[in-house]
Amino acid sequence: MRSRVLLCAFAAFAIAAPTIAVPAHAGTYPGNKCAADKLKSASGKCKAAFAALAKFAGGGGTDTATRDAALGKASGKMGAAWSKAEGKAGAKGVDCVDMTLATGDMQTLVDNAVNAVYADVVGGLNLSSKGDAKCAAALLQSAGNACAAYLKNEAGYVQKLAAGPGKRDAGNTKAAAKLTAAVNKQLAASCPTTATVSSISTAVDSLADDVTTNVIVSPNVDDTQFTTMSPAEYPGIQYEKDTLHPICSLGTPYHYFVKRGSENKLLIYYQGGGACWDYNTCVFLGTFDKDVNPSGSDNPNSVTTGFGDLTNPDNPFKDWNIVFVSYCTGDIHFGDNQLTYGGTPIRHRGWHNARTVEKWAREHFVAPDEIFVTGSSAGAYGALFNAPLHHDVWPGSKFSVLGDAGNGVITPSFLQNEFNNWNFLAHLPAKIPGVVEAITSGVGLPAYTEAVAKYYPNTAWGHYSTAYDGATGGQTGFYNVMLNLHPLNLLEWANWWHATCQWNSVMVQQAHATAAAAPNNYRYYIGTGSRHTMWGYDKVYTDTTGNVPTIVDWVNAMRGRTVGWTNAECDSPTSCGTLLPGDPQPPTLPDPPFSQAGPDVVITCP
Repeated sequence: MRSRVLLCAFAAFAIAAPTIAVPAHAGTYPGNKCAADKLKSASGKCKAAFAALAKFAGGGGTDTATRDAALGKASGKMGAAWSKAEGKAGAKGVDCVDMTLATGDMQTLVDNAVNAVYADVVGGLNLSSKGDAKCAAALLQSAGNACAAYLKNEAGYVQKLAAGPGKRDAGNTKAAAKLTAAVNKQLAASCPTTATVSSISTAVDSLADDVTTNVIVSPNVDDTQFTTMSPAEYPGIQYEKDTLHPICSLGTPYHYFVKRGSENKLLIYYQGGGACWDYNTCVFLGTFDKDVNPSGSDNPNSVTTGFGDLTNPDNPFKDWNIVFVSYCTGDIHFGDNQLTYGGTPIRHRGWHNARTVEKWAREHFVAPDEIFVTGSSAGAYGALFNAPLHHDVWPGSKFSVLGDAGNGVITPSFLQNEFNNWNFLAHLPAKIPGVVEAITSGVGLPAYTEAVAKYYPNTAWGHYSTAYDGATGGQTGFYNVMLNLHPLNLLEWANWWHATCQWNSVMVQQAHATAAAAPNNYRYYIGTGSRHTMWGYDKVYTDTTGNVPTIVDWVNAMRGRTVGWTNAECDSPTSCGTLLPGDPQPPTLPDPPFSQAGPDVVITCP
């Protein structure tokens, strides 16, 4: 049962005990407070409804007027409490109505479940018999106590996620034991009910789970396809102490996409789409995706391969809640600036867009058991840099963070000069030792990853890449641009493969160094060939070239913290450099380091 036991096994792979970070803005978030208040009122309703039926059965099952009055009073009290909670949240910019099942529907859910338990309990009993009536009343009262305790425990956890689920789980265990003991006591007294310990416990468990799920996982989100969300840039979105203005780089509207699953788990995926930092990259050549087209390829409904295929039974994320953070700002999802390049204003507002999506997510998926943060290409950096902010939002969740084809191989010149155009430092979590210094010192992503991995030792952090990640939009392509930023070298930008060997050397060195610096909870995966990104390709289920595990097995081991989550690397220069079908290559061969070797195209570095 989801609300009875937190499934967070660490199996044979050990990660250090969690460090719970205090949120940057102390105090309970209004959405969590509203959800907790609703759970508390549902707890009271559950207890009162069972108590009304217990009194009814204990009195011989004849006083329907008193029963109905008590049930009506319980419903009225819960309805008033929900309205009050929604009003308070709304005054603070949180739509707690959309967050949960409607009040009337929740009342019906509780009433139907309580009535089902009543029917189970009175089965085989004659309520005109004092002994049978007393037994029924005792069983119903015990069921009400357990239901109330489960929901109250959940409310306490939701309101104080940073305290962790331990107190909730211990309380639920205690309540379950009390219910079992109470039922067994009545059955031992020769109570002829057809109900059993299992039937009553299961029914009460299911009732509490259904109520909880419909409070902390919004039932108002479509679970059949991704829904397009279109936030307005102005007057702005109030979130904690910030005013967010979501927008794309050229002023076109920003859109993102959401889908509800059937598990209380959350996938946060950051879309890729290049980057830009000056006139040539932002305007003249445009090396990034400038807008979001909800009717085109930006919509994740159009993806039917790789981990984007939610019909594949081997996809570990097929039943998860998903938020798809689209990308159109050229700043790897973390910029907060507006600059004019050659007369063209470019809005680097990736941080605004990403936080807008985060606000929506925390108000519709309140307390996920597990969160997987990832993204491809530019989205890999979005995942890695936004993940610490998510830890503050959902501190009780089990986290994994994976960058797909975003290893941070950049030139020192770019980091010290052009990088600053995004105003990237403004929102780095300075509370984490070494995070700001990782950027200002010029070391970059390896030092950043080491810092966040050490600060969040209970989180699994990782990087995926092929050995020679290529194409103009691939990692070698952007590295080649950074090596040739002078305007006289623009023609060289198209020859992305010229940076292949240098990029590979730095990438492998960085991966090894990061794994050595954070050996307990960081792993890398370096696959064969030159393909850029893996998330949307079916190779995630099949490819083992170079004696690496399949990507899906490696990701599952990452999530489970099992012994299969190891540093994976294609096993030789020959295997690493052999291109797989569809991998990028120069337009003509040979063109070093690419050459033809029989039926294969291979990369041979000095």
